[in-house]
Amino acid sequence: MQPLNRRGFLASLGGGALALSGSRSVAKAAQAAPNLPAPNSAPAPSAPFLLPFRQVHLDFHTSPLIPEIGADFDPEEFVQILKEASVNSVTVFAKCHHGMSYYPTKVGVRHPHLSFDLLGETIEACRRAGIQTPVYMSAAWDEAMADLHPDWLVRDESGRPDGPGPLQAGWRRLCLHTPYMDYLAAQTEELVRGYDADGLFFDIMRCSDSGCLCPHCRQDLLRQGRDPAQPDHRRQHALEAIQTGMKRLASIVRQHRPRAGIFFNSRTRPGIRSELEHFTHLELESLPGGAWGYLHFQIMSRHARTLGRPIVGMTGRFHRSWGDFGTIRNQAALDYECFSMLAQGALCSIGDQLHPRGRLDPAVYQRIGRTYRSVADKEPWCQNARPRTEIGLWLATPDRLPIALAESDQGAARMLIQLHQQFDALDPSADLQPYPVLILPDSHRLDAAQRGRLQDYLRQGGKLLLSHQSGLDPDGLGFALPQLGLDYHGPAADQTEYVEALPDLDPDLSGMIQVSYEPAVHVSPQTGTRILARLWQSYFDRNYLHFSSHRQTPVSRPTEFAAITERGPVIYLSMPVFRAYARHSRQFDKLLAAACLRRLLPHPLVRCSAPSTAHVTVTQQPGRQMVHLLHYPAERRAPDLDIVEDVIPLVNIDLALRLDRAPARAYLAPQRQPLPLSYRDGYACVAVPEVRGHQIVVFETAT
Repeated sequence: MQPLNRRGFLASLGGGALALSGSRSVAKAAQAAPNLPAPNSAPAPSAPFLLPFRQVHLDFHTSPLIPEIGADFDPEEFVQILKEASVNSVTVFAKCHHGMSYYPTKVGVRHPHLSFDLLGETIEACRRAGIQTPVYMSAAWDEAMADLHPDWLVRDESGRPDGPGPLQAGWRRLCLHTPYMDYLAAQTEELVRGYDADGLFFDIMRCSDSGCLCPHCRQDLLRQGRDPAQPDHRRQHALEAIQTGMKRLASIVRQHRPRAGIFFNSRTRPGIRSELEHFTHLELESLPGGAWGYLHFQIMSRHARTLGRPIVGMTGRFHRSWGDFGTIRNQAALDYECFSMLAQGALCSIGDQLHPRGRLDPAVYQRIGRTYRSVADKEPWCQNARPRTEIGLWLATPDRLPIALAESDQGAARMLIQLHQQFDALDPSADLQPYPVLILPDSHRLDAAQRGRLQDYLRQGGKLLLSHQSGLDPDGLGFALPQLGLDYHGPAADQTEYVEALPDLDPDLSGMIQVSYEPAVHVSPQTGTRILARLWQSYFDRNYLHFSSHRQTPVSRPTEFAAITERGPVIYLSMPVFRAYARHSRQFDKLLAAACLRRLLPHPLVRCSAPSTAHVTVTQQPGRQMVHLLHYPAERRAPDLDIVEDVIPLVNIDLALRLDRAPARAYLAPQRQPLPLSYRDGYACVAVPEVRGHQIVVFETAT
């Protein structure tokens, strides 16, 4: 069979249920959907959807120009490969980004070269094998509808569609304020009535960051008395469309599959809290390549786990990112990514993509299987395990950004991970009371409500670490928190200043006056505020009229301004130390923050002799607590990609976990190897003989 060219494919969509020219025809399709004969009718599951530990997210974005779709699909071979890889759930496709459906739809566009019900046969085979099958539905990306209905596309201020240009490959975004939402709802209704789906995964539930100015949105904005020229009005309008769409789709799923899982991708971000009613769980798409990078999961998992929903981490089997065909993730990298999910209290998902002919690649699943068999061995110590933390990192990342993270958040998280501190990442609405120490990195100006919350937190015994503009009033004119005990004089006039750590902060840091790579603000202490470090001037700033040597001019004389201050339970750094660490990764900045934390948290939850390249996290189950030790150093071997290839063992690691009483025993898991144990000064102490990639150390408090 010869593939259609694009013009031929578009012509093939000209009749039948696909000729949807406007809201009336779409509404008609939506009304018809409930009466469609169910392609593979089955009763709703009799038990609630249980999230699996070992999932594969099986992409199937397949161009309508590719022939013989599913020609090699063998349901028995398919499930056998999954079972041998210890996979117990696979997300399968109902509709992809191309707008192609993989079942006999009467609402959507079935792939023109698919001759059977691929979705139905996959679900049936997996059900017989005891493998769960959440079902994937592409939301705001649908190339078939983008071609048929260009008036449904999200458009920017110039009227240009959101996405690639007409001669570029890529996805165009559809607006959920258009009749496309009716079409998507009708597809969902058809799907959940016809198939025994364990869950629904709606992808790309997101508009453009600048909102939408398609004809439908312009008219609706004006009707509501909003100004289409105002970006904030457009963004709020787009957000309302997304939230209304999620509510509508979730209600359809719950009506017909009340025990099914529901997840909307592209929504997991610091601002998701108000949308959680539409989710049964959260999946954290976070690959090492693409727009994410390894730090993204470390921050977002620590945020998502505070939201009261189970979380699933999602990486990919590809070398770089989605659709990187002909590649496979290094075994050590795949291990690290999944074991890191376990260490954060998350379940595991690995992304793959099914070949158009419908056959899984055995080599890929041999590699996945090696990781997932180890995950299965560790599950008893991970099932329903809750993280144990004591520091709250108040995120500076704007609440509308799902991937990009503020530099100050990145720097603070890197520091805390490397210092083996136990922390959660918090949005502004989070409960602060569980955290003895709260960090506000660099840019948190405080309105009246936030000031009140922090003052309540301090009155109840909390401690604060703030830096740079954090703690200022909204206008940046002075400190909103009188507890800092500081007078504010504004940003430093000089481009380059230096920091002298005084002996009271840390004698080891006081031997050298070091440059501040990022400009500080100028503050002076009030009576009762202690100076722990002070600022120094250089001879002059570097410019074309006066410069000395290759970079900044050397240090000259001390200023009257403080670099670090302490007043009771509050420590303040005038430099943007966290942003500086994200940009420059200088150990001195991290050591300054570490010295401040030692004053606020003299008895940390964990003390560990492992190097800064090791990740150390604590989780707990009834009767026992677990310390996860991971050592998979990543190296930047490509311009935009960190690589994990080698497992570098650690030996004879001293580990101490703060506990209220001596545990009954300590051992390694999953090996169940006993460890000699002592209890001193409130800490359970062991020596871990070896960490080869990932090691769980268990302290059982029950007899």
